[in-house]
Amino acid sequence: MILSLRIVMIAVLGCFLCSCAAQTGTTAAVPTVEYKTKDVSLWKSCTLKQAESLAASSKDADNLESATCYAWLLESGTVTKTDDAIAGRKVIEAYLKKNPKSGVGHYLSAFLAGKEAQLSPLRGLDLVPVLEQEALLAEKLSPEVDFGGPDRMLGELYLEAPSPPLSVGNLSKSLVHFEKAVKISPDFYLNHLGYGAALLEDGEKAKACVQFSQALKSKSFDKKSLKINTYEKLVGACQKAPAAKK
Repeated sequence: MILSLRIVMIAVLGCFLCSCAAQTGTTAAVPTVEYKTKDVSLWKSCTLKQAESLAASSKDADNLESATCYAWLLESGTVTKTDDAIAGRKVIEAYLKKNPKSGVGHYLSAFLAGKEAQLSPLRGLDLVPVLEQEALLAEKLSPEVDFGGPDRMLGELYLEAPSPPLSVGNLSKSLVHFEKAVKISPDFYLNHLGYGAALLEDGEKAKACVQFSQALKSKSFDKKSLKINTYEKLVGACQKAPAAKK
């Protein structure tokens, strides 16, 4: 009975994990915008060779950059193997043992856990709590990272995941975290799209379409993001909003 329930949960969570980690069921990856912290730059292009070389270094800064590189390689679709996500997780876990208060480190840990879950659904159930815990730590330590990334990640997690007892889904929590992300980085379009999707799920269509409109007006807006499954309902409900050009 336990095994059967686990199989059902894996099937149910499969779609969510794709959404939370690479965040789309389409072939296109989520558009990324480079974000610079005092320690490292997120979403900067690199090669697998660079990631592996930096991982072998004895310097913490190199290890953090390696994890950042693995994250970009996986998000961009440059690499697609579970082993690469695992390699990235090993690097960031080692880094966090020495630097437990690194907000960007915990954010990368959450992201890479989501990527491993996406690429290896049988591990997905075990990794959802890891993703949640690491994202919560990142939110506590460095909520500003990646344009409000920790709250955006948590908002999507609670929006897309099935509700208890299957998983951690919680619309109220999703709304809280997306609202925080919007306040932290009001010009970042993904925060508005996520908040809009959550508001629409809550039956607040008018408010949802306001967020959709704000996303389209954002300087960082990328129209490819409208193909992401998470925002499909939002796009359909607010289609009359003027399209933005990029």
